[in-house]
Amino acid sequence: MSPPRLLATAMAAHLPRLPALLFVFLAVYVPPSHGEPALLPTTYNDSMCSESFRCGSINITYPFYLASASKETADHSGTYSCGYTDLEISCKIDGRTGTPVPVIHLGGDKYTVLNISYNSSTIILANSDVLDDPAPCPKPHHNVTFDYKWLQYNTSNYDYENLTFFSGCYSKPPGFNMENYQINCSGPLSPPGGPASFVFTDEELGIARYYDLASHCNDNATVPVLRNALMGYEPYMLTRGGYVDVLEMGFELEWNRVTTDQCFRCEGSGGRCAYGQSRAFLGCLCSGGKVGNPDCKSKSSVLSWHSSTMSRWFFLGFLSPALIICTS
Repeated sequence: MSPPRLLATAMAAHLPRLPALLFVFLAVYVPPSHGEPALLPTTYNDSMCSESFRCGSINITYPFYLASASKETADHSGTYSCGYTDLEISCKIDGRTGTPVPVIHLGGDKYTVLNISYNSSTIILANSDVLDDPAPCPKPHHNVTFDYKWLQYNTSNYDYENLTFFSGCYSKPPGFNMENYQINCSGPLSPPGGPASFVFTDEELGIARYYDLASHCNDNATVPVLRNALMGYEPYMLTRGGYVDVLEMGFELEWNRVTTDQCFRCEGSGGRCAYGQSRAFLGCLCSGGKVGNPDCKSKSSVLSWHSSTMSRWFFLGFLSPALIICTS
């Protein structure tokens, strides 16, 4: 048999083995998808769940958590919290008083936590920009936005109304008597030619007036306030600074338990839900530093994930030399 024929026969003898071995390789090693939830450690420091924290006069405990209490995931791909992702609270120091102030971020904006009631699952927040503004007539410049996965307005007693602010108004829409709604809490009205600001309740504003004013003003924002705080103010009182007092009393939201993922099973078994920054449920943090998935009654799949991953890499270490020999 000629040398070329011998070479072709030898190659043909080895070729069927390669696809089969590659199939085994791919079946054994399946790289983790970047879209999968991060991996929790097999154990955790249970103090991050069992302890409550104090920031100023506010007691912070599950499902809220301090930003500084987040821990790194086992695969170092991010952090996880003992609590709901959006209920992260930062404890800041007030630059004027030197006292600690709890702050929560909603929709990218800062809100100061005035009260948390764990019995009624409600939280009262105030716009931090308004509270921190030393001007006599501070005004909000953004709407209140948040994700409804965990938070919502307290609709059980409809204890909120809206105030709508218009700022930077260099002209006024015709046909409206605007003087009664012009903000004037620092002396005389704005000088001729200067921008004016206005504040309206929902009842006073109306849809038509809203769009007319929005087209004549540079900025507008609608914010919720407590109805009880607003009841004692006539429009002229609001424009003379009363609205500032109403804003400083804040607005109320309520949080609700999640039923769209496994968190409700975790909490039902006495555990605390661990979430990543992407709002994905990662596992159940149980007493004694144990991690369960999806609850404290089930054997943790975290440990089995670790074990299966190690087994795959061990088998790959055994398989790789054989793969090299068979394909050489």
